[in-house]
Amino acid sequence: MARIDLIVPFSEKDEAKSLGAKWDPSLKTWYVPEGVAVGALVRWLPKPHKSDLEHKPEFEVRSPYYYVVESTSGCWGCSNSTRVFAFMLPEVHEEFEYVYDEEVEFELTSNLGEWRCNEYRGMVGSVQSMSPAVSKQIRRFTDNFKLAYSKAAGQRYFMNHCEHCGAKLGDYFMHGEPGGAFVPMSPEQASRMILVRINERFDANCGIGFTTEDFFDWMQMLEQP
Repeated sequence: MARIDLIVPFSEKDEAKSLGAKWDPSLKTWYVPEGVAVGALVRWLPKPHKSDLEHKPEFEVRSPYYYVVESTSGCWGCSNSTRVFAFMLPEVHEEFEYVYDEEVEFELTSNLGEWRCNEYRGMVGSVQSMSPAVSKQIRRFTDNFKLAYSKAAGQRYFMNHCEHCGAKLGDYFMHGEPGGAFVPMSPEQASRMILVRINERFDANCGIGFTTEDFFDWMQMLEQP
């Protein structure tokens, strides 16, 4: 993999160094050393040339493969425990990032950007849309992951519904709270989660969350049905 050089102003060199950047005295430039995730250093990446940019894609998150995650959560409607599902993306997933012209106060009219890989594993939430292929795969696991309106989020997205009473189960507590269905806080919690690797492309418009310790290695890995 080619080395990634950085453009670090002198006033920010100490911060960049603390985040893992290294100084190359021969070329007099900062760079991302092997083994360091580029995510924390992304603001010092060189700005791409306009000719290298792409127009807004249909789906702004993509990955060559992904996981369907099964967990359990209590239902606020009937108090029963219900199965819930989500997607997890590997470290190689990419997100489309818009590029802004710093000489213009605010600009989004061009819809130009580039794909960036932040090199971290992430749990998918707030799925607003997904490709037919991904939709087909999740329906193999459940009919209760479907589009609905969330008052808390103020938008429609694909969310879980209780398999017993049909109540809507939004993403906030399951994805955002420590110990939630998709935020295990211990190997024991993670061991109750089931992962199925889907060896197909993932395309969606969604959010991606990550933690410093996701206990991935303790989750149950099953073969694709």
